[in-house]
Amino acid sequence: MKDKSEKGDSPQAEAYPENVETLVIPGSHKRNKTGIIVAIFCVLVSALAALSVWFWWNNYRKFSVQVNNIAVQVTGKQSLSDVLTEHQDFNKKPGKLLSLSGKTLESKGGAPISVRQNGTSISAEQLGSTYLHEHDSLIVQNGKDVSEKHKVHEKDIPFSTSITTGGAIQFVEQQGKTGKQEYWVGDRSGEQVDKTVTVQPTELKINSLSPKPPADKKVIALTFDDGPSNFTAPILDILKSKGAKATFFDIGKQSAEMPQMERQILADGNQVASHSNSHPDLTTLGRDSLRTELETGFNAINTASNTKSRMLRAPYGAFNKQCWTDAADMVSSNIIWTTDTLDWKKPGEQEIKDQVLKHAYSGAIVLMHDGGGDRTEDVNVLPSIIDSLHAQGYELVTVDDLIKMDGRFPKWVANNEVAPQAN
Repeated sequence: MKDKSEKGDSPQAEAYPENVETLVIPGSHKRNKTGIIVAIFCVLVSALAALSVWFWWNNYRKFSVQVNNIAVQVTGKQSLSDVLTEHQDFNKKPGKLLSLSGKTLESKGGAPISVRQNGTSISAEQLGSTYLHEHDSLIVQNGKDVSEKHKVHEKDIPFSTSITTGGAIQFVEQQGKTGKQEYWVGDRSGEQVDKTVTVQPTELKINSLSPKPPADKKVIALTFDDGPSNFTAPILDILKSKGAKATFFDIGKQSAEMPQMERQILADGNQVASHSNSHPDLTTLGRDSLRTELETGFNAINTASNTKSRMLRAPYGAFNKQCWTDAADMVSSNIIWTTDTLDWKKPGEQEIKDQVLKHAYSGAIVLMHDGGGDRTEDVNVLPSIIDSLHAQGYELVTVDDLIKMDGRFPKWVANNEVAPQAN
């Protein structure tokens, strides 16, 4: 008989035979998987809902911004460019493209409208990528006008000329100097507009004085025009014999023909100066012709006499403001006269003498002629004129002498040189 305590004899053993596999039903696992799927779905739905809300909030929700201190409704998806387009740039306009003189070349060719977002400037290139946020503040303004591009040039500014007349000796007190000025030429319009003065011009100042010798001097200068000629030699002989000096304003062409006479004038202690080259009215000449006439005359006399002089007596005494403007760098002085004998009219020897003595005073400059016609009257009356002046105590000197003893003339005038260039 088996012991009931053995395993095989237990009631459980009888209920679950050893050769029968135990079956486990997985119902609880299915329920767990379903729960997970539902949870994930719910999360996805919630996330999608949240994303939708976020997307709507940031793109389609309308909110208020201030544009030029006025509330404007916008959405988050609108760029600044969109807002400006929707509101026609808030009635602001781009600037104009202007010519250098301010004429409109293009009504919208200037700078675009300007936009500041919360105080920060937004460039035109940034408008399409810049978005608005609630409570943003925008300032939209008209674009600025812009001038056309241009090229920079420089030009001369002519110097002005002032002239003080009244004295018998005209001279350069201060040389003129050309200034410089910048000017612009528009690329589109071609307009020319003056701009900055880079170098100020210096005024040419012409002064004039009548010789004023020292009180202890009693001097007169006799002057002879239009030579040299066949009448010059006898006049030189008279001057030399009387111990007198004179100044000869000679024509360049005639000096070139009679160089020995020019040298004799100087050898006798007299002065030679220019009366132009061909005796034109210098005031009728243009700048180039004037300068050529003067330079040719000076050169002819200098070559003939082997001396340098820049003293001039203009034909007819005519050397006006324009002449000085055109040739002040060539002329030391222009010598007029205080006494005109009118000898060229052939008034008679006594009339010529009377004119000299009637207007005699210390520092006088007497006009006579040794050329340009028949000067027999001058030759015949000259000894009597000199004797009469000597009898009155006058010494007959050159124009150079009058200038040097005066003391009021600039050193370049006293040295018969052109004035130095202005600084």
